[in-house]
Amino acid sequence: MIKRIIDTSSLAAFKSILASVNRIVVTCHKKADGDAIGSSLAMGRLLSNMGKNAVVIIPDQLPASLEFIASGNEFFTFTMCETKASNILRNTQLILSLDYNSFDRVDRMQPLLEASNAKKVLIDHHRDPKNCFDVMFSHPLMSSTCELVYRLAAEAGWLQWFDKAIASCLFVGIMTDTGNLSFSSSYPDVYEVMAKLMEYGIDKPYLYKQAMDTVSLNSLKLQSYAILNKMTIIDDSIALITLDQDDLKQFNYRTGDTERLVNKPLSVDGVFWSTFMREDSKYIKVSMRSEGEFAVNSICAKFFNGGGHKNAAAGEFYGSMQEAVELFHKIVEQIKNDITI
Repeated sequence: MIKRIIDTSSLAAFKSILASVNRIVVTCHKKADGDAIGSSLAMGRLLSNMGKNAVVIIPDQLPASLEFIASGNEFFTFTMCETKASNILRNTQLILSLDYNSFDRVDRMQPLLEASNAKKVLIDHHRDPKNCFDVMFSHPLMSSTCELVYRLAAEAGWLQWFDKAIASCLFVGIMTDTGNLSFSSSYPDVYEVMAKLMEYGIDKPYLYKQAMDTVSLNSLKLQSYAILNKMTIIDDSIALITLDQDDLKQFNYRTGDTERLVNKPLSVDGVFWSTFMREDSKYIKVSMRSEGEFAVNSICAKFFNGGGHKNAAAGEFYGSMQEAVELFHKIVEQIKNDITI
């Protein structure tokens, strides 16, 4: 049986707000991943099924790898229709923040959210949320925000408005944020949630194929190039992959083309820590994965302005790729003597 985790007073406050509003905007973080877009689309559809005027607004363009789950679901992309999306945000009565814990994660939408007089509700599984929300459902031990959305709906009595599309979105979010249940899924409840979602008749083989096993030709070429030419292995146990702007342009990079690249070095026998650095326009995006008890979220939090799960985390470095790599090697030197392989 799935344990109850939702704070009753927070749930009562959320229900009270919902009863008093009709215009609702659901938001997620920039460069949305499967959990962000899955939880947002699911929540938006759930609220619409409940009779609310709910609009999903994402900060920027979805990666091609996630377009399949967005198909058939209505949403606005802020960077593509900024005037219309801004007007919706200015006139909304409630803003839901899904899969992020601070307004600086929504890029150009940040000033609008900070200035809004609408009620603000957080639904998220990342640590250390900012104190800028009227109601917070913050559960860092959850595998994903999608799992939290299901559990919130179940405890609120809203499953009567669930349908196949909602279940599919949540299933994809859990699957992608746990590497198909290979990490961030230590608690048995997540398997029960997945089973409950399958009861809505979702097409599990199709969702898995699209979310976990489908890439563009350019993505396949880029990732192959990265492994062959841009990966180094330190002490037979620590992997680092770097891609700069020239590398990305060579393969016509689109957002999402490097998805899951950071996981691949962990398939090498003896490698327990993998780091991928990608040069973006304003910073170096840092992604880390690990195995066993080696925690990468603390490294991302301390050195790369980020965080995440023990075995799956990310952050950002503001500087050159060379400086980011130099810092990484300093970190390795500082801690490798304390690592238990």
